[in-house]
Order: sequence, then structure tokens, then C-alpha cells
Amino acid sequence: MNILKQLTRNWKKEPNKAIRIIAFGSSNTELHWHSLGHFNWFSWLTASFREWIGRHVTTLNQGINGETVEDLLKRIDRDVINYKPEVTFITIGGNDANAGMALGDYRASLEKIIDKLYKINCLPILQTYYCPIYELMPETFQKFPEYMEIKRVISSERQIPLIDQYKYFSALYQNEKNTYSELMLDGLHVNPIGNAIMGLIACRSCYLPDPVFLDIKFENKVQIYLDKMNQYLELPSSVKVSRHEIVKKSYRAFFLKN
Repeated sequence: MNILKQLTRNWKKEPNKAIRIIAFGSSNTELHWHSLGHFNWFSWLTASFREWIGRHVTTLNQGINGETVEDLLKRIDRDVINYKPEVTFITIGGNDANAGMALGDYRASLEKIIDKLYKINCLPILQTYYCPIYELMPETFQKFPEYMEIKRVISSERQIPLIDQYKYFSALYQNEKNTYSELMLDGLHVNPIGNAIMGLIACRSCYLPDPVFLDIKFENKVQIYLDKMNQYLELPSSVKVSRHEIVKKSYRAFFLKN
């Protein structure tokens, strides 16, 4: 992940350079009705990029509900290449597993996406899903971990950054299924708390300080589940900055006052 650390440092040093970041995926990326009026993981990551790196960072959410990796490949020119982003987060695989797509086809299409991004000097960042509630999913989902493993293999072979959400979420699922269900909207989608945790893990993976949760009750709920997850597998370390608490207090004071 050192490449991400260096990248964010460089961006911070170049406030006059426009930085474009795209999230490319399906429903777990798309900010839509199913987000229940809350941030999703990419929203939290966006806010952190703009707070801790600068307002010269612009993000674009190009998630579309129900899509597979082949659907992404069909629209990548329109929805990603045209914008010439510096970085693209790729989070895909749930609908592929549901459709029973051959693992070889899944990998081949994913690598084609990566190759297209490299041609425009865009860094691909692979991201695994959280863990589905397998008891609520079709039989085809039993192979879901194999799709996520393909991302790990590609990451290792091609030295591509990977944010392995599945690793952290599945540890809680395997040990406390009832608790884990409290992070889920249904069998395949996280709720606002789950999205906040995803956003926090993504921030830490990009060497950014944690998101600022202005709602104290919400922040406390997130912390409860973070503590539970840490019992089974240590999460990435938080990035400490001296002004994190100052920023949090100033925002809270502003919104309480107004």
C-alpha cells in the first residue's frame, strides 16, 4: 500500500492540480435510494479526501445497481476513460457470483479493465466486498469468496493496491453472525453503519485520517462494531493527525450553533 501513501502525499503537495477519482462498481458503490439518505462508503472516502488532501480533489461515483464486471467493461470508455481520472476504485463481483459467471471470465474482464486504466495512466485500486450473509443468498453465492480471491491474486501478481474489505468483515461474520446481521440492509448490502465502516477502512488503506462522524450517537455505534471486528482481526491502523479532533469539534460546534 506504500504507493497509496506516496500518492496522497503528492496530491497534498499540489493544491493547484485537479485530481479526479472514480468509484466504479455496482449497487454497493452507487449512491442511490438504497442508501437510505445516508453516505455510502465512497461518500465517506470522498469527504476525507477533500478534508485531509484538499478541495482540488474531485470524485465521481460511477456505480450502477445490478451490474457485473462485463457490464463495467462495456461502459468503461463512457463512464471512466472520458474523465481521465488519476485513480479508479473497482468494487465488483456480487452480481457475477449471483449469475454464476465462470471465474476465468470474471478474471479476464477484470484484467481488461485494469489494462484500459493503465493506458490512460490511471491507477486501478481493487476492492473486495464486505461479507454477504450466505444463509440469505442463493446457492451460487457459496463461490463468492473465490471471486474475491481473484482480486487478491491479481493484486499480488500485478502489484496493484488492494483494499480487502472482505477479510475484515468476514471475520466478524464467522464469529458473531447475529451481530454481523446488524451491519446489513439485506443479504448482500451493508446498511449506513456498515458503509461507514467500509469508508473508514478505505480511508485507512489510503493513509487518510478517519472520517469525521458529526452525529455522536452514530459515531458511538460505529465504534461498537469496530471494537467487535478488532476482536477477531485487527483493522488497519488509523492515521493520526494533530488537528483531527480540532476539525471534529469545530464542525460540531458550527452545526450545533446553526
